[in-house]
Amino acid sequence: MATIVGIEVDGGAVLAGDRRLTEGGTVSSDSKRHVFDLDGVGAAAVGAGGDVDEFRRRLDAEVDSYETEHGEPMSIDRLVSVASDVAAAEGVEAVVAARDGDDVPRVRGIDSDGGVIGDDALAFGSGAQLALGVLEGREQGIGPDDAEALARDAVDAAADRDTDTGGEVDVYRLDGEPDPV
Repeated sequence: MATIVGIEVDGGAVLAGDRRLTEGGTVSSDSKRHVFDLDGVGAAAVGAGGDVDEFRRRLDAEVDSYETEHGEPMSIDRLVSVASDVAAAEGVEAVVAARDGDDVPRVRGIDSDGGVIGDDALAFGSGAQLALGVLEGREQGIGPDDAEALARDAVDAAADRDTDTGGEVDVYRLDGEPDPV
């Protein structure tokens, strides 16, 4: 199924996930993206391959439409609202990252039923328990660089013991300072 993680720290938010796709207990690809950069916001999803593709496609269309209408990236609250509807419709679990009203990067987890989880360390997928073990053992007060390394370590730890999690890791990072317009 793959493993995805999200970490929120002072000064940033990080999403990471592997590229493995398994179907029927067989590895069908090690090049399936589960982490997506949607132009100012990020998302990661796990589920059946076609469902993850459809989640990405639909969420990307919603994000593009919002940015065209409003001239700015979606806030975390709006992104969570849209992503939870799409995740429930497609049956995927997801983690999203965007800025709140004060331009602070945030992460939120979304269950396959559309329920939202607000925590500063999240993991979904077949290696979620293994990844959470790494994330929960982290030092407090780390910055975005250490959070990125930790996210990679969490997915790598899952890959070491979970055959449905691959070793190739993609990362999306949202730093504390917004890009100048």
